[in-house]
Amino acid sequence: MKKLLCVIGPSGSGKSTYVHYVKEKMHFGEIISTTTRVPRKGEIDGVDYHFVSHQEFLEMDMIQRDEYANQFYGTAQKDLDNAYQNNDFAFMVVTYEGAQMFKKLFVERNFDIEVVTVFIYTPIEELRQRMIHRGDDIEKVNERIDNIQKRKEYENKEKTDYVFYVDINHSLEESCENFQSFIMDIIER
Repeated sequence: MKKLLCVIGPSGSGKSTYVHYVKEKMHFGEIISTTTRVPRKGEIDGVDYHFVSHQEFLEMDMIQRDEYANQFYGTAQKDLDNAYQNNDFAFMVVTYEGAQMFKKLFVERNFDIEVVTVFIYTPIEELRQRMIHRGDDIEKVNERIDNIQKRKEYENKEKTDYVFYVDINHSLEESCENFQSFIMDIIER
């Protein structure tokens, strides 16, 4: 059976960084979400997200849709199909609610794909520092932190299949390597 590793966690937790690292090392597929939000500094269309207008989003063949911070996010059928061309494992960075939609959808449509959820736990003060360090506007940082708290995103760690605790004393490279080992343990189960 194929597996979809849904990686969730608050903004700034490192989700995309860890997924890109492991995807490259292990040659897994990745389902790239489509969003209506504006790219952040350094984000690349087609790599981090497919960035589209609201109108384009509404016209796409989406298998899953979600709204977060007044923007739309979703998954196009073509991106799901492409993710499994060379491997039986694929990653996706998604909200907790999005992962639950996938679990339900795959059962309803009899897809031969098991959804496994992985929560990236990074302390909230570290999130704030990361967002500031990557150049996010302080007003946007405060808005995202408020949104994380209002949505009670940290409570999702209790509802996921696995939790990866980020050691903020490790280098980025060490954290990525630890995440890769963590994912290998999940796959071998």
